[in-house]
Amino acid sequence: MGAPTCKIADDDGDWSGPIMLIMRGNSGEYEDENGNKRQWPNGALHEGPAKEYAVLMGSLMGFDKGFKPKVLDVKGNSKPPGRDAKPGPDGKIHGTRNDSDGTLMALDCVLNHPGIVALYGFSGGGYNMKQILKQMTDEQRKRLKLVTVVGVDADAPQSDFESSKFPPGGWRLDYLANSSNHMLLPKKLLDRTAKAGIDAVTGVGPIVRPTHKRKK
Repeated sequence: MGAPTCKIADDDGDWSGPIMLIMRGNSGEYEDENGNKRQWPNGALHEGPAKEYAVLMGSLMGFDKGFKPKVLDVKGNSKPPGRDAKPGPDGKIHGTRNDSDGTLMALDCVLNHPGIVALYGFSGGGYNMKQILKQMTDEQRKRLKLVTVVGVDADAPQSDFESSKFPPGGWRLDYLANSSNHMLLPKKLLDRTAKAGIDAVTGVGPIVRPTHKRKK
């Protein structure tokens, strides 16, 4: 069986840039946008706020219509540990992220679609981000304008994703650590950005929150 290939949820087939590739969290039971618990077999994410953020931040950074959001249709879980896996420093056996489906699928998207200039990882997708950045080529890193990481714990600090760690990258980093109401963090990040009032990139504002049509 070959490596996972790029698969986008509800893909419209338009890969003209600028695109933000959005990566979901782990699979499992989590709250939806109405607060009701349900199963998320392809990875948990409140897509509405994440997509609105892509449009808003792209506009804020000088792209007329913002970043075009595309959600990777795969869960953000690590790859289950193999038979010979050794315990980590915490005494527990962990899965791997360098070869997780989410990491490999994201890398395939970046390889085949040069319109991708921004990455967004929520929860498990955020944990995959470090491996994605590490395995990208120099040219792929250079084209990134924005990396956004949402809902990761203290074991994945903001400094892990700074472009200085991945030369010759020079992206802007937006980071929101994990906290209570984990599933609401994409909305919290969107609101934080929309309420900033002044364009933090150019110094010219105000920021206007885009209208986003959510699916019924």
